[in-house]
This record gives sequence, C-alpha cells and structure tokens, in this order.
Amino acid sequence: MPTFTRAEAEALLPKVRPLLEDIQRRKASYDRRPSEPLAQELAALVALVQGLGVEVKDLDRGLVDFRWRRRGGEAYLCWRLGEGDHIAWWHELEDGYAGRRIIED
Repeated sequence: MPTFTRAEAEALLPKVRPLLEDIQRRKASYDRRPSEPLAQELAALVALVQGLGVEVKDLDRGLVDFRWRRRGGEAYLCWRLGEGDHIAWWHELEDGYAGRRIIED
C-alpha cells in the first residue's frame, strides 16, 4: 500500500466518501437479503476503494485507513463516514480503531 501525507489523504475523501456510502447501502441490503450478486457488487466497490491505496477496515462504520509516515515509521491516518472533510485521527499499525489518537498539528 502507498503512504500518504495528511493532505493527500484528505484530497481523496471526496472520492472515497461516495464509495463508502454506496458500500453501506449495499451492505445493508445484503444483510437483509443476502445474494451472490450483492456480494459481488460489494467486493467490487471495496476493490475500487483499495485501488486508491486506501484500506477498508469496517463496512458498517464506513471506516478506512490511509498508511502514513510518522516520525520515521508508519502508522495509519484513520477516518470514517461522518467525520467531515478533514482527518483528525491516527493510530499505530497494530492498534486499530480502539487505539485512535487525535492528530496534534
């Protein structure tokens, strides 16, 4: 996966947001009535997001991570639907969502 600056990741949000919204709608439909065509549509949408270099972490929350260079190492910029146009959170690679910390500018 590529690494992003915060500005580069935020610049992708206008592309990522509608894809995640579509994923959530289709996932809700799939949960109500599972079908192979819906599963394939979901997989294709997730692949589109991942093709941008973004890691999809939770379909229901619309949670994604962007690999980020931080102080000589790698971490994740963490964003989910509803958090606006800016990325305010990060976490270590192994920590996940529960380990999110606010980005201090």
